[in-house]
Amino acid sequence: MELLLARSIAGHDKGQVYVVLSENDADVILINGKNRTLTIPKRKRRKHVQLIRHLPGELTGEAAALERWTDEGARKLIRMYLKEDSKIV
Repeated sequence: MELLLARSIAGHDKGQVYVVLSENDADVILINGKNRTLTIPKRKRRKHVQLIRHLPGELTGEAAALERWTDEGARKLIRMYLKEDSKIV
């Protein structure tokens, strides 16, 4: 499972970080484990998100340990990413 995160750059959720469940040419399907869960994911136009492809190694290792996505797993990965991101700045 490839880990791909996205940051919303437009809309009422601007700045939110999501886990990308799937993507195609025009849209991405996103979850964050809180208000956008596996049962009600968010569909967003690709031009309204910034895909985050370069992730710290520990995040990709954590994602590899997951057999399938869960809401708790998505929350944990987003929390870990935000923690690492704040260290960089």
